[in-house]
Amino acid sequence: GTFRNDLANGKGKITYPDGSTYDGQWVDGIIEGDGRATYPNGVVYEGRFKNARNDGEGVMTYADGYQYNGTWKDGQRDGTGTATYPDGTVYNGGFKDGLRDGTGKITMADGFVYEGQWSKGQIEGKGTATYSNSDVYEGMFQSGKRHGTGTMRYGSGEAVTGEWVNGALQQQDKQPDSEQPQQVNEQPSTASE
Repeated sequence: GTFRNDLANGKGKITYPDGSTYDGQWVDGIIEGDGRATYPNGVVYEGRFKNARNDGEGVMTYADGYQYNGTWKDGQRDGTGTATYPDGTVYNGGFKDGLRDGTGKITMADGFVYEGQWSKGQIEGKGTATYSNSDVYEGMFQSGKRHGTGTMRYGSGEAVTGEWVNGALQQQDKQPDSEQPQQVNEQPSTASE
């Protein structure tokens, strides 16, 4: 690549002893600007770098098929993006410090869909969950479970509104008998970010 004062400046490529590569922009010997990094474990990142870290718009793809396309800050998913998991699950929405945060929608391979608020990687706050059996819950969530005021509309047409605690309706005569609370894992088991 190009050098100035014995430091990489401009476009250049480097291959590290472990097999990792970087091809892109450099400023005063530091990876900065647009580039493409590859790693021995099959991970590829293509996008913006700042101070040798993913920062700005970029796409990271893992060997198992997991992909994140969106905004990065200091090496973490941060801002708005889309995460696509190997099983077909797709999350589109906000991220903070590498975790789902703010408003987002997840559509899982089994048909479960949640759209609403997230905090620190968990379903948290107001949202709507549509279960694979066609039941729909609209209301409050805490730690990924129905918690607080909400309405469950069952596929049968029945609807019940009430207070939920830890996934269970506190009005015992309308207790759902078939639906267990859905847990959503934040990270794919084979990907480490």
